[in-house]
Amino acid sequence: MSSFFMVLFILFIACSNQPSKKKLEYKNYPNLQIGFSTQNFLKAMPNSVANLTELIEYASKEGYQFIEIRDELAKLTASECEALAEVAKKNKVDVIYELHKNPLDTGFFKVFERGLANTLLFPGPGILRTVLSRVEFDTVMKGWTKAELNQLTKMTDSCATIARSKNMRFIVENFNEPFLGNDPIYFGLSDMFAGTKLTGLQFDLGNPFRKPVMAKADPEKVLEYLPSLGNRWVTTHLKTVLVMGGDMQAVLSENPLPIEKVVDLMAKQNVIYGALELAALPDKQQCYDNHAASIKFLKDIGVLKN
Repeated sequence: MSSFFMVLFILFIACSNQPSKKKLEYKNYPNLQIGFSTQNFLKAMPNSVANLTELIEYASKEGYQFIEIRDELAKLTASECEALAEVAKKNKVDVIYELHKNPLDTGFFKVFERGLANTLLFPGPGILRTVLSRVEFDTVMKGWTKAELNQLTKMTDSCATIARSKNMRFIVENFNEPFLGNDPIYFGLSDMFAGTKLTGLQFDLGNPFRKPVMAKADPEKVLEYLPSLGNRWVTTHLKTVLVMGGDMQAVLSENPLPIEKVVDLMAKQNVIYGALELAALPDKQQCYDNHAASIKFLKDIGVLKN
């Protein structure tokens, strides 16, 4: 055997003996993808090219298919996003871009424009997300007023129209607003979606029940509502609040709305992207450990393959 073919043979044997790359998969729904939000690490690892590179490489090593980069006010520069996009491509990890600014806030549209430009640079499904409600409610007004609702629907659908013109999706995450409105007393998420045509939803399965939400939802009514959105339900945050009115947890566990039921419904609705969202802690290793524990929980309950 020539030296050339000997080298090829040795390389072939070496590659054959390498362990196969870890891949996280849903047990019953191979078309669904599992990822995580970088907000889970923000206290320990503030946004930087170095930190986000580490998280992208971690996602690839652990078998996640995508990550959500939480850049609350779209402060990452184009050159930083281009560098991170190369890392994501190299590691075969898709990216969803997350803003964290209320569309009713002054200056939201400028943040949206920066976020949209950054999203275009990343590999993946072309999804830009923001959070809906933050501090506009008080103890008297449990949801949006009619004027706020009109302003919100106009802004979000305008942004969704711009995103669609660039073959992108603009989606919003349910947050502090009531999941179902109580017209005409106050208006909630269901009213917002009734008044829009293009805006998509990132459904956070814990937020309708956590402490700050203005009106706790009935889990069964939430499950009944979600199919009405059709393809406007785009992504899901897998989160845990232990009890009604509870706090966001740092590890996934049982919920008022069981994760298994949500994943089953995601599959029926062709909602491909499900991301871990965990309470961030200041210790980096603890954040990694919480991810490992959360994946173990999803395997133990039969959502992910062992």
